[in-house]
Amino acid sequence: MLKDTPYSTLKQDERGYDILLLRDQSGNTFAGIARAYGISAARATQVYSRLKYRQISLYVNHLALVFGHSSTAQIRKICEVAYECYQDFSYVTAYLEQTYPDILAAYRNGEPGMPTEFLEKLPPLRVELTEQEIRRIVAMRETKKATFAKIAKELGLTPERANRAYEMFYHRKVLKLVEALQARAKTEPEKNEIWEACFRNYRTAKARYELLTKRLALAEAGETETPVP
Repeated sequence: MLKDTPYSTLKQDERGYDILLLRDQSGNTFAGIARAYGISAARATQVYSRLKYRQISLYVNHLALVFGHSSTAQIRKICEVAYECYQDFSYVTAYLEQTYPDILAAYRNGEPGMPTEFLEKLPPLRVELTEQEIRRIVAMRETKKATFAKIAKELGLTPERANRAYEMFYHRKVLKLVEALQARAKTEPEKNEIWEACFRNYRTAKARYELLTKRLALAEAGETETPVP
């Protein structure tokens, strides 16, 4: 059975809550927050992410209770759709606050939500991008050398969503190239090695695509059958 938890419990982690406010309310960078607290930027990001996830969980639980749900499943589904659209949990928070402003303002009981300016600039909720939009993202990134922030502004997306779309464009191509290389392998271990070697080291999808393209060209020319390093 669901039980309402006061929003004030978020403040029990005093440093974490301060970091949450510095990031959301003041727009501080993680590097700046890290300097202020004498921690690494990675640690500042981790602390913020933990508190942000906790904040969303409190919202979800409270909204489920207000709407008389027996579980949080329906509200969590809304969050999943929002995350798919925005690819950033701070935007998920903003989406919930924009969708249920009175309920969540009352729940916070005087504590600040996302800034009004942030809410006003929140892109519309769109789960799917058209093929034309995806190709435009790729073209702007590669032909015009546009930043993801600029691309996002022109297409009404978040920078994170634009980045994700760009990566997925090449990820799909990578999977096809891996399949083509595996088709040339003579044994299952060789096929597995091609897959593992491709994804073992961190590379962007674009870098993987370029590497695999070269490897496949060499294989088709009969110059090598060596798996991707």
